[in-house]
Amino acid sequence: MEDGVHYVLSTPKDEQGFRDGFATLMTGSTLAASTDELASTSRESVIGDYSDVERLDDVQFRGTKFFHIQATGESRTYDLYGALLDGGTEVSVHWSFAGETSRKKIDKYINEVMATFKFAG
Repeated sequence: MEDGVHYVLSTPKDEQGFRDGFATLMTGSTLAASTDELASTSRESVIGDYSDVERLDDVQFRGTKFFHIQATGESRTYDLYGALLDGGTEVSVHWSFAGETSRKKIDKYINEVMATFKFAG
């Protein structure tokens, strides 16, 4: 993966032409020695009007271990997934959804999309 690459994904439009959310995929070099260290640093850098920020259990997508940080606010929800790849590369996927989007719908979309990625260092 190239260092510093950013990609933007968005959810499909609904009947009124609105999108529930979007994601930004980022890659870059890191000095983090473990997924836990990367998660700790990432949790500290969550910005925005979020009343609740917590690290959830790690998850696996296609054999890659990701930390999961979830935050909620009045108007948005935020999910951050990050992984430490071989060679000191980190990949992170930042998801942001409208506050009225159900958790079930958010999880369904994230799980469907994340399962299509294959990450290799």
